[in-house]
Amino acid sequence: MVVDSAAAMQFLRTAFEPDDWIAVFLKSYETGRAVQRVGPVSLFLEPRMHAWLRAMNARRYNCYVGTNSIRPGVRARTKDSIGIVRHVFLETDGDGQQLLDAIASRRDLPAPSYTIESSPNRFHVLWRVTAFTTDYVERLQKHLARELGTDPAATPCSQTTRIPGYRNHKRMPTHLVTAQYRSTEQRYTPAAFPTPPEPPAPPSRPRPAAPMTSLDVLERARRYLARIEPAIAGQHGDLHTFRVCCRIVRGFALTDDEGLDVLSDWNSRCEPPWTERELRDTIARARRYGKEEIGRFSAARS
Repeated sequence: MVVDSAAAMQFLRTAFEPDDWIAVFLKSYETGRAVQRVGPVSLFLEPRMHAWLRAMNARRYNCYVGTNSIRPGVRARTKDSIGIVRHVFLETDGDGQQLLDAIASRRDLPAPSYTIESSPNRFHVLWRVTAFTTDYVERLQKHLARELGTDPAATPCSQTTRIPGYRNHKRMPTHLVTAQYRSTEQRYTPAAFPTPPEPPAPPSRPRPAAPMTSLDVLERARRYLARIEPAIAGQHGDLHTFRVCCRIVRGFALTDDEGLDVLSDWNSRCEPPWTERELRDTIARARRYGKEEIGRFSAARS
C-alpha cells in the first residue's frame, strides 16, 4: 500500500510552528477503535513516529491531526485544551471544486492557504490565521458553513483534518490523502474575513411534541442527557455514545426521530459533534444490539 510520509511531514511543518503541541488522532471505522497521541510537533516529525503511522494506516486506521495547537503538557483535544488557533477550517463532503470556486468568487474571503483532498472531490479547506480566539473562530466557521453549504458539524475549534500522505480507509476504494499548497506564508487576522453574527441568546424555543411519545418522557430524557458527559474523541467516545443511545432509544423507548431530537443538545457538547448520519447509525445499532431493557424509563404512551 503506497503512502508518503514525506508529504505528511511537509504538512505538519507548514501548518504549525516548531514549538506547537498537536494532537494526532487515529480511527478505524471498521472496529470503532481510536488512538490519540498529543505532543510537540517535533515528536511527529521523527521517523519512528511515521513508521508507527504507516503501520497503523496499513491496519486501516485513518490518520488525523487537530487543526489548532494544544496547550503544552495537556493530553486532551477539547475546546479548553486549545492553546493557539492556527486555522480557519471548512469541510465539504462533495462538490469540492464548487466550494473552491465559491470562495474564489467572494471579495470578503482570502485565498485558502492550502486544501486537503480527503477523497475525490471532497476537500478540507484551511486558512493560516493569527489573533483568533476559540469562540470567535467557531462563530466564523459556523457562519461560513451556513453561507457556503459546508459541513456544519465540522466547526468546533478542536476539529481534525486528515494528514496528507496517508490513505483514507473510510470509503472504498481507499484514497491517498493529498495537499495542495497556495499562500502558506501569509497569516490572516479576523479582519480578513466577514464578521460573523453575534451568538444568539440561549434558546427558549418550545420543543415540538412527538406524535407518539408523551411530553413527560421526552423531557425526562432531555434532563437525563443534561447530566451526561459529552463524548470526547480519543476517550472511548464511540462506546460512550453507543451507551447513551441505548438509554435513549431503548430505556426511554423513543423513536429514531425522537432520539435525534433529544440528543441534539448533548451532541453539540461532544468533541467533535457527531453528524446526523453517524448518530442515526449509532441509534440503529443501539436499538438492534443494545442490552438496555426497552421502556425501562418510559412513561405511559400518549
